[in-house]
Order: sequence, then C-alpha cells, then structure tokens
Amino acid sequence: MLGLYNLSKEEEKIVKKVFKTVCKLHGIRQNAISADISIVDINQIHKLNMETRQVDKPTDVLSYPALENIIFPFDKKNYADILSPEDKTLYIGEIIICHEIMEEQATEYGHSVTRELAFLTTHGFLHLLGYDHIEEDMRKVMRAKEDQVLTTAKFFRE
Repeated sequence: MLGLYNLSKEEEKIVKKVFKTVCKLHGIRQNAISADISIVDINQIHKLNMETRQVDKPTDVLSYPALENIIFPFDKKNYADILSPEDKTLYIGEIIICHEIMEEQATEYGHSVTRELAFLTTHGFLHLLGYDHIEEDMRKVMRAKEDQVLTTAKFFRE
C-alpha cells in the first residue's frame, strides 16, 4: 500500500512498479507493508534536509524509516503489535524525492527521468528496509540490490 503525493500518473506507475519489484525480491506481499512517497521542489527538500539531518543543502532523496530493523524473511506476525489497525499493514516509512535534482541527475548521468525516478525510489525503499551505504561493504550490498531491482523491473540505463 502506497501513499503517493504530488506524483503524476506516469510517476505513480514507475513508483508502483519499483515497489512491486522490491517486495517480490524480498519475499514481502505488497499488501503487507505501506509507505508514503512524495515529490517536492528543491526548496522543500533543502528545508527538510536541514531540519532532519542538519545538512544545509538540497539532496535528491530523503528516506525516513519507521523501523530500525525489518526481520527477513518477512512475516507480519513479527510486527503484530504495530500493524495499522485500518488495513493491517506494517508502515515502513516515508520517501521524499526532489523533482529538480531528479531531472538534473538524469541529464548528468545520461539517462531518462523515468530511470532516475526508478533509481531514487529503489534507493529510498531499500533504506526503509534497512539497507545503508555508510560503510563500504554495506554500500556494495545496497548497490547490488539496487541493480537487481532496476534490472528485474526493466529500468535499464539508456
């Protein structure tokens, strides 16, 4: 289940495809987890980055995990006490993507905005599932998982 904010219909399709692929590759039923995804402007993401990370500059994507660790293989029974009472999903967090930086990076990396949105969404979801790239060994694992998601979902570099 996804809460989608400020996305075009085409962007929603891309995000949903990434979500479906991330869930599949992690053995998670799509209706077992929920997350919110927003696309904002450069001023909004700059402000959020400063308020939440004390970094005084805009960034491409921010992820706010709702949980410290998700246990794999995933089983909702491990989270029975924190499931949403309305839809019985596990809320894993929020992803915020900057529209202007997404477009700039697509141009910089020589691929489409579609591919860049798919990458940023994948990156955000992986953070919500507990992946990180602070340490080199963790970075390699996360990058490999990003490549796996994007290849499986057929968001190839153009």
